[in-house]
Amino acid sequence: MKNIKMMVMIGILGIGRVSGQIAKVDQEVYGMDCAPCAYGLERGLKKMDGLQEVRVSLNDGKAYLGLADKNGLTLRSIQEEVKKNGFSAKKAEVALMGNATKEDGQWFIETDKERFAVSQDTPTELIQKLAVGRTSVSGTVQDEEDDNLPGQWAIVLSKII
Repeated sequence: MKNIKMMVMIGILGIGRVSGQIAKVDQEVYGMDCAPCAYGLERGLKKMDGLQEVRVSLNDGKAYLGLADKNGLTLRSIQEEVKKNGFSAKKAEVALMGNATKEDGQWFIETDKERFAVSQDTPTELIQKLAVGRTSVSGTVQDEEDDNLPGQWAIVLSKII
């Protein structure tokens, strides 16, 4: 009987725990100037585990990435793959779910592997809607130098989902 109670408790606690992760990335890519370049980047990105859909647009200068449920990808790993294929990754529009925390007046959204500092450029009405705990948001991650990709990013929120 004790074993059954223990298994029920583990099951209940396990159901409530959802991991934080990135769900979607629209990554600006600089340096693509031909269709074979875009095709090569698309092929490179498709080799990454955790991507459900990949579309690279030469006209838009972007890679549109839909990430699978329970993926282990990071924005850093995506930008490193772009760089590995000979291009420069600039700002990105992302949708992510994670844990919202507030430290010394600064809001953060944390996934399992990365931390996003909510930029002061985020509209005040969105910042006021943030609450400590699980959240899903979308926004624009600021550009970082390719040689110094961080584990913490600055994000301007556009929506709390």
